[in-house]
Amino acid sequence: MAKDEILKKLVKVNSFDVTGFNEDTVNIDGNSDFKKQIQYTLDITFVDSNKVIQKKKGVVMFTPDGTTIINSKITDQ
Repeated sequence: MAKDEILKKLVKVNSFDVTGFNEDTVNIDGNSDFKKQIQYTLDITFVDSNKVIQKKKGVVMFTPDGTTIINSKITDQ
């Protein structure tokens, strides 16, 4: 699910690949409905529409049971 979520955020990419993966349980303070969330961090590479190889990090947050995605983002490494 995490890989599909990150791939949906990318537009016109080729050669998408996950090169690293990490799973953590994160304690969330504040107004979150879920105090503990599961965070998947994926190191990804892909070729963008300009034929340039990109290396990014995708972060996907899940509910504590791991069945529902709360949010996701792509950042520079």
